[in-house]
This record gives sequence, structure tokens and C-alpha cells, in this order.
Amino acid sequence: MEYRDVLEEAKNREITKEEALLLLKEINTTQKLNELFEVASKVRDEEAKPIFKFDGFIGTITPCNTNPPCKYCSRSSGRETFSEPLTIEEIKTGAKLISETGVKRVELGGGTMPGGAGDRVIETVEAVRVVAPTLDIWINVGPSLSKDDLIQLKKLGVKEVCSSLETYNPEVFAEVKPGDSREARIRLAEEIDEVGLGLKSVMMVGIGGTSEDYVDYIFWLKGFKNLTHFPITGFRPISGTPLEKHKAALSIEVAKIGAVARLVHRKVDISFGGIMNDPQLLPLWIMAGANRAIHMGPHWHRGGKWSWRDHLPEIVVKTIGNMEFNNMLPLTTRIVKKMGMDVDVKVVSKIS
Repeated sequence: MEYRDVLEEAKNREITKEEALLLLKEINTTQKLNELFEVASKVRDEEAKPIFKFDGFIGTITPCNTNPPCKYCSRSSGRETFSEPLTIEEIKTGAKLISETGVKRVELGGGTMPGGAGDRVIETVEAVRVVAPTLDIWINVGPSLSKDDLIQLKKLGVKEVCSSLETYNPEVFAEVKPGDSREARIRLAEEIDEVGLGLKSVMMVGIGGTSEDYVDYIFWLKGFKNLTHFPITGFRPISGTPLEKHKAALSIEVAKIGAVARLVHRKVDISFGGIMNDPQLLPLWIMAGANRAIHMGPHWHRGGKWSWRDHLPEIVVKTIGNMEFNNMLPLTTRIVKKMGMDVDVKVVSKIS
């Protein structure tokens, strides 16, 4: 079967594992990419709807105790950058600001605490509920939650919980995540699904492995009935880490893999991240079949020296003490609408 035959079939049905691998290996020119993107966009529009979702982000809510740290993480550089968790009052302030932008959902993100972060996460959710009762909440703290924690979070109205492998290849996982547990992350994903929460799972492109590994990850997720969101990130090397000289992922390769994933996960939200976290790449996201973004809306974190506003004046930046609120919606919603998609935001932010 030729790649064009697969794409023609993909207009009406989910592709197989063999067909996905064929597309990844054979689509290697501008013309072929355009054909893939056209079908991925068609599937997205018809089966997941032509509506783009923006999430807010609050972090970090938990410290990372993974030891040794992942080799691609800034912690492995010896610099404890923004590692101190936010206080409950800081989290409340961020949740209120984010809710005022009109986004409908927010990530509460933090580091992995192998000993358990259930009490801290539950406390955080309850705090957000007080000031932003209408926000849908999802949690991303790695394998730090027990099944009982997940049950309690569901009772509190949490919509989704994330469990990411980054790479499906066990050898690559052990090499780049030496202090982490692949088994614990798989078990958490299974428990999220069993409890009936929405499952999110992040795959990282460019960290190592093969096309077969990407396809294995895509089809591993087919085993979960409650998969709701599949973020696909591109590796970005960080200075001072063991992987600082490892080649960065190519945005076009990340987009290609995401487009193939769309032909498998036809109703699931798909987003991009990592090297793809640039508003000017949003048109590429949309062409590749994405319909959701985590770090392209409003986010709240400890302040840094680099600001998006210095490069893209439409982005609103508000500093409160040592905290920073970045609202990218004035720019990113304009880009999405220019690409012909509706935006799943109640109101465009008027914060100045």
C-alpha cells in the first residue's frame, strides 16, 4: 500500500499500526506533508470539531524529588530554577486571574513526589474551587498519586489527570529518566482510567528511539477508554544538563508525528509542546490537526528575567511580587481565528 492509499482510507476510518508507521517513514517531502496535514485537519474538524481549546497553567504546586533528576530537565543542570512550590494564597491569586480571561480549564502542574502528593494536590484543588468554581481542573504531578487520591480528586470535580512516559522505549526511558519509574507511570495511567478520570499522557519527540517507538506510544494509548488529551512535545536542550548537546527536535517532525496521531486518535484532544511552544508555530499546530494548547493561554508562575512581552507586545504580562502572570490569549486567539477555527474561550481577556 502506498502512502496516498493510506491517507485516502484515513478520511473515513482509523488507521492501523502498520499504516501509521508507513506514513512516518514515507512522508518526507513538502508535497507529502501537505497531503498528510490536509487529511489530519479534515479528521480533526469532522470528528473532534473545528474548535480550539486553550488551557490556563498554574505551577509549580509540588516539588520534584526525582533522584537523580531527568537528564533533560533543568534540575539536572544543578540550577534550582523556579523549583519552590507556590503557596496556597499564590495559587488562589493565579486561579482568579486565569478565570477572568475566559478560559474554561486549568492545569495544576508540579514535580514528582514518589512518596505521595495526594494531600497537597487535594488542598490545591480545594483552594482553586474557592476562587474559580467554574474552571475545569486537571492535574500533572507525575506518579505522585494513589488510587484513593484519584477517587477523591474525581469527587472534587477534577476532570483529567496526566501520566506521561515521554518515551515508550524502556531503554531510552531508563537512560534519560534514571530516577523515575516507567512501571509507576504505567500503573498511574491504568488507575486514572479505572477510576473514570480523563487520561492525559505526554510523548516527547527527539529524546531518542525510533519511528516504531512513536507508533508504539500512539497505539499503547488506544488501550485506555478514557483518554482525553494527547500532548506531543518536541525535545528542547537546556544548557548545563547532560543532554545540552543532544539535537533539538525539528518542529516539522513533531507536527508530522502529531498529524499521524490524529489519524488514530480521531476524537481526542491533541496539542503540542516543548520546542513547539512558540505562538508563531500555532498555524503549524492547526495544520497538523491539533485542537488544544496548554502553554499558549494564561499562565501563572514565579517571575523570570525573560518575558514574552519583550518579543510579542500583544502578550499581557502582570507582575505581582515575585510572581508573573502571562496572558497570551490576545495574540494566540487572533492567530487561531485567522486560521479559520473557533476558540473555546468565554471572553477574550481585557486585563492590561
